[in-house]
Amino acid sequence: MKEILYVQAGPLANFIGTHFWNTQESYFTYGEDEDPVVFHDRSFREGITTKGEPTFCPRLLAFDRKSQFGALSDELYGDGGASDVTQWEGGVLEYRQDPVPKSDYQTLLDQGESDEQAGPAEAKAADASSIRFWSDYSRVYYHPRTAQKLPDLAEWEQSEGEWNASKEAFQKHEHDHEIMDDEVRLFVEECDAIQGIQLVNDCTTFGGFTDAFITAFRDEYPKLPSLAFPLLSDASNTPVSADEERNVMKAINDALCLRNLEALSTINVPVQFPSTWRRGEWLDGLNVDLTSPYHVSAILATHIETATLPLRLKNSQYDIAALSSMFNASGTLRISHLSGAYPVPGPVVWSPETEKRIYDLSAKSETNVKGGKSSSITEYARLNVSRGLAHSEYEKYYEHFSQKTPPPFSIHAPPYPTPSSFPHFYASPSDAANRHRTLSSLSTSSATAPLFAAHATLVQTCVDRRADVVGRMGLEFDELRELKDELWALCDRYAGPDEEWKGEEDVLSEDEE
Repeated sequence: MKEILYVQAGPLANFIGTHFWNTQESYFTYGEDEDPVVFHDRSFREGITTKGEPTFCPRLLAFDRKSQFGALSDELYGDGGASDVTQWEGGVLEYRQDPVPKSDYQTLLDQGESDEQAGPAEAKAADASSIRFWSDYSRVYYHPRTAQKLPDLAEWEQSEGEWNASKEAFQKHEHDHEIMDDEVRLFVEECDAIQGIQLVNDCTTFGGFTDAFITAFRDEYPKLPSLAFPLLSDASNTPVSADEERNVMKAINDALCLRNLEALSTINVPVQFPSTWRRGEWLDGLNVDLTSPYHVSAILATHIETATLPLRLKNSQYDIAALSSMFNASGTLRISHLSGAYPVPGPVVWSPETEKRIYDLSAKSETNVKGGKSSSITEYARLNVSRGLAHSEYEKYYEHFSQKTPPPFSIHAPPYPTPSSFPHFYASPSDAANRHRTLSSLSTSSATAPLFAAHATLVQTCVDRRADVVGRMGLEFDELRELKDELWALCDRYAGPDEEWKGEEDVLSEDEE
């Protein structure tokens, strides 16, 4: 059946995942004559509740701090919060924390609000200020194995950029709960023919955690393909001085995450931090708050869901291994980019002008890169997935994109099933009418080189200056020298034929002589 095991780690990853799963729920059909466009079994697992009722839940592991789960419902399998104190015959003084109240949107869903009656529900969901947790707008029920709650940090504890502490958090969670032998193994073994895992993670707070998880996963399943979407920190797409300790920590953390994923995961699609996105024509028609996790996760979920749709689409032969062969024919290019346009105005005539609406969510701005000169981007492979385009628009689409070198692989799919939980951030009614139209892409190109070059340059500077932040992170300078060399090697691997990259220093520092 080519099932997929999904993994989400971190707050933003779970915000994205909630939109993703709400969309998957929208694909369900209930009429006898309705044929679903996707294989539901690839993402959902069928089970039986404690009441003996059949249920369909995401095949998902969601990692986050306990307080981030909010009012997540466990109604299908839960016991309603029954206490164990009755097992003790002695005196008991019991203290209970007040439960997190449900969001307005969840309350409307409980009252039977449907997408056909989406007016009030949509209005409630569209108010970003009312969204506290990613569970506030969730439309699906989860299996008890899904919620992997990590202890909350103390007020004085830092989590951003703490690579070693993040790795230790996974090791402790694994020691306490043995998820590799229990949750992971059970999810995998109930599959007929699993195609791989799809992973979304926050690098800032869950970078080391994810690295430790996928390392353990590789020990158990060395040949199973994986598709990872690491969400980089804000330090990855802004100029960072070696004197800015907190930003340097986050940037080095990103670099370690990218380097290790490149070695461990089959396909890796880094995503730049939303607040660093450049506003432009690609956001025309949307009133997006780039600091709102609810808003930006909706855009990212739309493009991740659309770009990976071929893995679930009924009339598609693609799986994760096939995508890897498409993007990484040489066997050396494991980093891809996520791009997209949403919403696509209709009808659209594709041209260099309209193509400006396609924004690369993975690329780093050249103005923030030192150490190299970049010519035009050299593209190695691309897959375009369109949603909701009319057949009359296909001719101009192929006329435009067939001129690319190489021309992209293209899949045209039914409209994007925007659920009522989606933010209503459209600038006008006409823009809202296009909410089911999108174009999303995965590609490999030389645009990856500046990303590695920027991180390599910063790491090189930290080594040359023997920056205190290295010890603060619990790292050794020899580790950073090795990281720097590998980042420059990756930069050269992705660079185009006319590009030449080099570090800021052409000579060895005293420590390297």
